[in-house]
Amino acid sequence: MNPNRNQEIKLIGLSDGFHTAEAPQLSVLLPTYNRAEALHRTLQGLEQQSADKATYEVIVVDDGSDDRTPEVLEQFTAQTGLLFRYVLLKENGGPARARNIGLSMIRGKAVFITGDDIEPSETLVERHLQFHQQHSEKGAALLGYVSFPEALDANPFMRWLATQGRAYFFNYADLTPGKEAGPLFFYTCNVSVKTSLLEQTGWFDESFPYASHEDLELGCRLAEQGMRLIYEPAAEGFHWHLLTVQGITRRVYLMGYSARLFWAKVKQQDGILKRSLRRILVLCCSAPWGIWAWNWLRKQEYSGQQAYPVQWRLLLFLSFFIGLADGYKNREIRV
Repeated sequence: MNPNRNQEIKLIGLSDGFHTAEAPQLSVLLPTYNRAEALHRTLQGLEQQSADKATYEVIVVDDGSDDRTPEVLEQFTAQTGLLFRYVLLKENGGPARARNIGLSMIRGKAVFITGDDIEPSETLVERHLQFHQQHSEKGAALLGYVSFPEALDANPFMRWLATQGRAYFFNYADLTPGKEAGPLFFYTCNVSVKTSLLEQTGWFDESFPYASHEDLELGCRLAEQGMRLIYEPAAEGFHWHLLTVQGITRRVYLMGYSARLFWAKVKQQDGILKRSLRRILVLCCSAPWGIWAWNWLRKQEYSGQQAYPVQWRLLLFLSFFIGLADGYKNREIRV
């Protein structure tokens, strides 16, 4: 681990037998921040996997939570049969930094990156393990599928987001099972890649301060080094997160804000016509009428039992380009 990082780490917790166990085949890495209840469900799901517990380890990086997360981690460490390790960071620094600290501790030949609110299906770890056993080449990587669990009782907005609004969410509908997905589908809610390729490419770029585009930027660098990301929907996780219009509005705004940095870093550049259109949309959406419409749409009371596809689409469209405009101008975050 980078010596400078020692100052950031408050505590490392280890399950029994972690030091004496041989290096596992797969490392499961998840950062977490203020989601104690969801994290507990995810950890229980990782405990109940069909895969042999000796074949994988679980590393959790708590990114400065101030809820019950440290208590959940301590209790889980005391009772788990997994090869389990966790780190408590003193301050929140964003998912890129948290994942990098976790990557500095992994021992597996491949790393499966997931989220604290993603409950794994019973065979999820096994499917990632089997993929890397069957595809030993350095560039082979696996993208799994994430859906809302039936028990969550998804609201109309969540159902719209997963279908018509998927451009602002996880766009699995455009993928073909068993075929290669591009680097812009490097979704860190359910993806695994060879450790050696990550070491060759470099880890997450910590200049991305928010949970947006840091995974896609890494995906582009991995692709340049030979990654072939294969989509397998049978490797399924369940997204235990009740999404709201306000929450996704902020997320999409930050997508736009981070996109400016992403486009400055990736070598794959859009054509001049697409770049020009993007500039025009930035100017139009960030004009006074665009800001007024955005604020008006944000303040509306959307009934939990009705769908508002036109309003939602316009709201998220404006959110992205206003965020992009603010990113270009280095303005303070509005939401």
